Amino acid sequence: MTRRRRTALLVALTGVVAAALPVQAQEEADDLIHSRPTGAFPLTPDWSLQTYAEKLQTAVGTTTSVTAVLRDANRELSSCNSAQQHSLPENYDRSDFPLSSGQILHSSDKFCWDPGDSKVAYWIPQGITGSADADKDGLWGDNRVMLVSWYYDESASNKGVRISFVDMKNRKYRHALLVEPTKTATPDYTAVPIHAGGIAWLNNYLYVADTKVGLRVFDMERILEVSDAQDSIGKSGSTYYAHNYKYVLPQVATYRQPVQSTSKCDPTATRLCFSSLSLDRSTAPDTLVVGEYREDRDTNAAVDGGRVVRYQVDASTRLPVLTGGKAVPYDVVTMPRSNVQGVQTWKDTYYLGRSSSRRHSWMYSGSVGRGTKTNSWAIGGEDLYHEHGPNETAGRLWTVAEHAWSLDRSTFIDRRAIFAVPLSSIG
Repeated sequence: MTRRRRTALLVALTGVVAAALPVQAQEEADDLIHSRPTGAFPLTPDWSLQTYAEKLQTAVGTTTSVTAVLRDANRELSSCNSAQQHSLPENYDRSDFPLSSGQILHSSDKFCWDPGDSKVAYWIPQGITGSADADKDGLWGDNRVMLVSWYYDESASNKGVRISFVDMKNRKYRHALLVEPTKTATPDYTAVPIHAGGIAWLNNYLYVADTKVGLRVFDMERILEVSDAQDSIGKSGSTYYAHNYKYVLPQVATYRQPVQSTSKCDPTATRLCFSSLSLDRSTAPDTLVVGEYREDRDTNAAVDGGRVVRYQVDASTRLPVLTGGKAVPYDVVTMPRSNVQGVQTWKDTYYLGRSSSRRHSWMYSGSVGRGTKTNSWAIGGEDLYHEHGPNETAGRLWTVAEHAWSLDRSTFIDRRAIFAVPLSSIG
């Protein structure tokens, strides 16, 4: 039996039937979240881009705010059609891995994109965060806001990453492009060609997962208005452009891990894949939660199904706490599940959103040293965002579903939705 089949067998049996696992599978992979040493994955801060972001701001001269971007929203959220609603966890239809009625999660809120964004093949939604991460009262000023990252997936060019600024009250949104200032005499910028699988908004900083490198930091107080009249990037003549987008969000810092992959991310005991990102407000201080995606389990206990690494956040600066000049992990665990696209922690419980190609998948939950419980999850669910309730009580867990097309892009399958489930309903 291959490792992939053993993993599938573990998934099928956990919380579904009480039958004993084959001895070989028990020996090679258990169902526990394991605590691991925290010595690996220290992040070195590099703020050298901040000076160039300041010069860029002066050159462009049109700094704007999150509130202004929301007021200028030019697209409307829509109700989800029947095909899009099929991706939700309440419509779980896996006969190969049946779940009991008590394991079926139900969305408490949902919305879908403007039809143009729902159908586009080359912009793919990934990360999700919002004003509950940005401020403890759950609002940004008077606005309840959600941010979603999309990466550009087209071989002919790479327009990088765009961020959807969503006004949850008025159900409208607008895209802005992430840019990296160039270290040149003339202020300029380039696109940011990364996957952006996870994002977290902390006060005036937007943290974006860079799979191979670590964390990129963008300044939400330096949103710049540029010309949307040309499909190019950077300065042309006396005008700045951003692939027809009206707003750009400049990078100001990078937090780098010591050992990086040169091509596709290859996780090892000393190298982490930064796949998802969330914020945990139940810890003291708050922690940034980095999740690692792996396509399979591993016999190497230091890697296994992927790691979850948490970094403490300073309460006043909203930057990672430094020890000896580096952001050192607060704790590290390995997951007993593969293909985890989103991770959230809350009060010592790990919530692990798994993907399963174009089929419904599972939400696992558990604590260190214990087994995981299984619930239904989305088709193509990605990063996780905990929108807490009043006084930071458990609220809702959001994700964004990524799939609009079949794997070979030959068939439109219409599965993009954004939804939340009550955190208390999981487990």
